[in-house]
Amino acid sequence: MQNLRRAVFAGLVAGTLSEGAAATAGDGGFVEDSELQFLARTYYFNRDYRDSPNNAGRNRFKPRSERNGYREEATQGLRLQFASGYTPGSLGFGLDAHAMLGLQLDSGGGRTGTGNLPVGADGHPDHRYGKVGGALRLRHGETRLKYGQTTTSAPVFAASSNRTLAGMAYGLLLEDRSFDGLLLEGGRFTAASGPGESKVRGDISTVYGRLGAYPVRLDAVGFLGGQWQATERLQLSLYASRFDDIWQQAYFGASHRQPLGGERALRVDLDAYRSRDSGQSRFGRIDTLASSLALGYEQGPQRITLAYQRVHGEQPFDYMAFGDGRSSASMVLANSVGYSDFNGPGERSWQLRYDLDLGALGLPGLSLHALHARGRAGASASSAAESIYAGLYGRDGRHRESDLGFAYRVKAGPLAGLALRASQAWHRGNASYLDGDIDETRLVVDYSRSIW
Repeated sequence: MQNLRRAVFAGLVAGTLSEGAAATAGDGGFVEDSELQFLARTYYFNRDYRDSPNNAGRNRFKPRSERNGYREEATQGLRLQFASGYTPGSLGFGLDAHAMLGLQLDSGGGRTGTGNLPVGADGHPDHRYGKVGGALRLRHGETRLKYGQTTTSAPVFAASSNRTLAGMAYGLLLEDRSFDGLLLEGGRFTAASGPGESKVRGDISTVYGRLGAYPVRLDAVGFLGGQWQATERLQLSLYASRFDDIWQQAYFGASHRQPLGGERALRVDLDAYRSRDSGQSRFGRIDTLASSLALGYEQGPQRITLAYQRVHGEQPFDYMAFGDGRSSASMVLANSVGYSDFNGPGERSWQLRYDLDLGALGLPGLSLHALHARGRAGASASSAAESIYAGLYGRDGRHRESDLGFAYRVKAGPLAGLALRASQAWHRGNASYLDGDIDETRLVVDYSRSIW
């Protein structure tokens, strides 16, 4: 096993060196404390646009009347993730490295656009794509510094892994856990790689930035914040971020779970974002406050949740995305559900959700959820001179969404590490709302294994 570790380590380092990262394996725990994780993901995605066309791939070269009305792809993803230990001493050095490969199982120029495959200039999806990279790590006490390609989870800048491959950010990330229950972190990133692209240093974008009449490339994004486990039941989060010449954004989050006796409990989650344009204001005027409040009641394996969400302002609530902007986890508001985020300008929305853990009923590892959400929004900024969001929303935009999902994870035995997820979303909106009518199906099979 030791020889295997060194062999795989050498191969991953070779790929990482091509991105400018290098390290020398030393004594101590650099190799001995290393970990290598493997993930295989099979992904089926189908989105039916009902009476509207799919405008991606080859369809953009066709008259609107001849375009397909759906997107459908099946893909296979393979990932290797290596993390070394640290060299001995008060200042330890470590290395992260990864290799990802995405394969087309079924697709076509008229059906592509799911975000699971890169699409060429000719409108045809790639048959395969991949990326290799890594990051250098330094450790001093409970402080960690990382430079290179990494995932992020801050609520103002978070990489998504909800496609075949994972999104990555390129830059500097600092974390400190010197105080019990307190995580402090900050970072500055100059590039990103979306889940559906092979370039390592792609664009930093926003979800709406790719929709504008003149897409704007972002040069850098930085954030600072932390999470505090104030008590056993209460967690607080506070973050601030700056997107150069676009906006400044602040986030506050609070989560509290109160036991009520027996198997009953009450959970309260509050999340809020405040965004304002800054610098050269290259997206135009931005002045939004987006917040949500979710109340959940738990009884044994069941939980029912009622959520309310509100966006104040004449612009939609925009947030950071990676690469082509199709995938992001940089929004944690309660009504960001399967398809729609319910984040239109001036939007008010509510959601009712039911969760059930079937393990308590003799089916360990199996869970399900069902939800219904409705929203009503106002019109976006009135002219393109004011904002790139102009014209995206009409007045009195209304929409609704219903989701149903199942998840199953094998926890023991020869198939341990196998996980299956199935979800179905139905969304309907009027002509004034940006998100239109769709029926969407996703089937995901994951197999993860710790090689050492």
